[in-house]
Amino acid sequence: MKKEIGIIGIGNVGSMLLRKFTELNIFREENICVANRSEEKLESLSIKYPDITICKSNIEIIQQCKNILLCVEPLNLPDVLMEIHRYTDSETYLMVSTSMVAVEDIQKFHNGGITIFMPTLISMVNGGVTLAYHNSRADNNQKAFFHNSLKQFSEVKILEESDINICQNMTASFPGFFAEIMLEFVKSASAKSLSVSDEELEHMLLVSLLGASRLLLEKNMSFEETINRVSTKGGITYEGVKVFEKRLPDVFSEALCASMSRYKEITKIASTDIDKLKSQK
Repeated sequence: MKKEIGIIGIGNVGSMLLRKFTELNIFREENICVANRSEEKLESLSIKYPDITICKSNIEIIQQCKNILLCVEPLNLPDVLMEIHRYTDSETYLMVSTSMVAVEDIQKFHNGGITIFMPTLISMVNGGVTLAYHNSRADNNQKAFFHNSLKQFSEVKILEESDINICQNMTASFPGFFAEIMLEFVKSASAKSLSVSDEELEHMLLVSLLGASRLLLEKNMSFEETINRVSTKGGITYEGVKVFEKRLPDVFSEALCASMSRYKEITKIASTDIDKLKSQK
């Protein structure tokens, strides 16, 4: 009897999805299969999740499941696709946890339904936005399966594949960007503080951020409205906002360009690797 879902790759993404699936009872442990290159990691999983099925190879997991989550690094994905393609068929549904490998390249190894998606670390606390794109071969049942699998711990946003590059900066990359911006803010404040510790500054900032997020979402306030409500011309906030307004556009533009450029580079490398592997079939 086929299992409900298989997860290939138990790194940051795969382990997070496994944890949410079991924590929220989306799938019973006995209906989940996992496979991973590290045997040591699989051994620890078998202790934590005694009822899941540990597969010794990627091929074994394909044979046991028709719904497969591929949670491997983008540049490792071509080799995995090459390994499993002889064991998949049109009924196999691949959900690929990176959009940096193009669907047209994945389809060189798989002729069934495919969903590429960009998960977010924020889903660990049942939040954030997961970006996704379904290929034309993904049927309504498969799309519903994907949505139902993630909706309890993440908002699922379906986009065109071409839009995911820019949008992932607002979702998947955001925790890292945000943490760096806030860290630099704390460092600057710390250099000017006489007795307040970095830990206290960080705590105040995080509590304020949580409150600001609730304010914007619950009161349906825009960013501009919030600025106008807090920043009075000639006041202290106003002076700080003017500096941000002058300097941040160039900083954010440069950061987005760097991120999007690297995204395209990885996509191109993966495409070249897939074509090389395809020629070896």
